[in-house]
Amino acid sequence: MFCPECRQVLKVVEEKAFSALLCGSCGGVFYPKGEFYKHLQLVKTRPMKELAAGDAGERSRAPVQAEELSAACPGCGAPMRRQTYGFELNVMLECARCGGIWARPGQIERVALYLRRPKSFGELPDEVLDRYAKGLLDEEEQKQAFEEAKKIGTSEPSFLACFFQLVPVSDADDLGRWPLATYGLVALNVLLFIFARSLFDEMAMVPAQIRRGFRLYTLITHQFAHAGVMHLLPNMLFLCAFGDRVEDRFGPWRLLGLYLILGVVAGLAHVFMDSSSLVRCVGASGAISGIMGLYLVLFPAGMLRVTLFARAVRVPAIFYLLLWFGMQVLLPGGGRVAVAAHLGGFLAGAWAGGAIRILRKAARAQDAKGAVR
Repeated sequence: MFCPECRQVLKVVEEKAFSALLCGSCGGVFYPKGEFYKHLQLVKTRPMKELAAGDAGERSRAPVQAEELSAACPGCGAPMRRQTYGFELNVMLECARCGGIWARPGQIERVALYLRRPKSFGELPDEVLDRYAKGLLDEEEQKQAFEEAKKIGTSEPSFLACFFQLVPVSDADDLGRWPLATYGLVALNVLLFIFARSLFDEMAMVPAQIRRGFRLYTLITHQFAHAGVMHLLPNMLFLCAFGDRVEDRFGPWRLLGLYLILGVVAGLAHVFMDSSSLVRCVGASGAISGIMGLYLVLFPAGMLRVTLFARAVRVPAIFYLLLWFGMQVLLPGGGRVAVAAHLGGFLAGAWAGGAIRILRKAARAQDAKGAVR
């Protein structure tokens, strides 16, 4: 196996947590499928100063333009394609066939620095993020970056904040029985939040990994991980408000199946809209948005009990859901709220609800036709 940049023979490096191929001449590293992310988890734990120092070798070299990066994969020989990792100016090579990644010296440290950037940096220009990831921003420049981030706006409303004064409590119709699957999902999410915090990183979904076919199971597990109490609480309120009626229509097992499938679709929508992101995505809101879409189509005349200034009032479900959908459309993307997952889940649920209504109507017509005969 040869280095794609200088054509020297690569040396196998076997570490406890990952394996890779190292070029002794240029210092580049080839990671077989999945190994880059294993190494990244280790690199992220290093002190910030050490990460910046690790990138010094890359800064001292002449910059390579994105169009110059093109070579055969050391692993399988297939052509490698240019991909951005974390932000636009951090270009590495990825093999479309085997999923291997070629990184120049210091690039994995740059990605780790980017992932550990202050939250207040928000959606700053790639040039600023690139300089930050390289450790080139001095104290004064960092202060200016923080101020600029405040102007751009880094805090976006959560699921609850969108309707802080209009929180759904329940469906207004008394179903006469407990929605076991809905309450079971709530209990599972709460228990995992309390007792499985150590599994947070393992359960979180990373769009760049999903796009490369790595850790696909996180399309399901990310639905059961939450970043904090104010992330978990609104999701569970929305699930209770809309899940019970849908469960009453389909039964507990079908609700669970729909919940998971719509959550996967919502996750894929988020990946599609931000496929190069290395930012972790967690939360049940994509799956719950799918249940809300189902509710809208199946129960357009339904009524909801909501809290308005600490008082319980009844509002038409169609009004509430369309208002919620409109607010998701107006939310800016790319921040702390996975808007694409909300919209993707909701539209998928609405489509599924429409398909179910059409199929049931056709089945009833067929049964009536058979009865006439």
